[in-house]
Amino acid sequence: MAKTRSPNYPAYGLDDAVVMVKKFWTKEQRTSVPAGVAAIAIGYKGLSGPARTALASLKKYGLLTDEKQGMRVSPLALRILNPSDDYEKTQALREAALKPELFKELSQSHMGASDDALRAHLINDLGFSDTGARTLIKSFKDTMGFAKLPDLEYSPERGEAMETMQVGKGEERFATGTKSLRTFSWPLSAETTARLEIVGNEELTSAHIDALGQYLEVAKKLLKAPKS
Repeated sequence: MAKTRSPNYPAYGLDDAVVMVKKFWTKEQRTSVPAGVAAIAIGYKGLSGPARTALASLKKYGLLTDEKQGMRVSPLALRILNPSDDYEKTQALREAALKPELFKELSQSHMGASDDALRAHLINDLGFSDTGARTLIKSFKDTMGFAKLPDLEYSPERGEAMETMQVGKGEERFATGTKSLRTFSWPLSAETTARLEIVGNEELTSAHIDALGQYLEVAKKLLKAPKS
């Protein structure tokens, strides 16, 4: 008999998770609350089995933090619910979508795979039951679609379509008509995000990164310099 894998993935898609964390935010704001209160905040009557599953999904996406004082809305969730602009929301959704380790792995190996191919991989290679595989596939595909990974975007600045694919933590690649554009994004704090664009068709090398580092050192010195 095949071994059933423990459910270490979100049972709910990110779209449903965002709806639930919005309910939590509306009811509790930044307050840390016990799990039973958190369950009521997201729409359940109490801490039942389904409520625990829902709360676990929110934690796996990084939308709720579970601390000693209780559960509360995370900084990542706030970037989704109260973004400074559409770009910040898109980046936050993509970050949440790839928080679950299994989703991140599947996004790298089976992003465009059919349901049959995904099910075969989950059952034969990862030990899922058929029911567990079907549940994960729906959650995974709903999440990737909601976060637009991958997606076809339009850039008003460049006036052309660009294909987007998440290829690693904080990195996106865009294939334009003539030149390649790589955009890297890293959260510096709960309210600040750094964004770096590298344009060109030649292979990105360590020498390029070293040169960039030197420019950043200059920028760092200028920030520290006393203002006249």
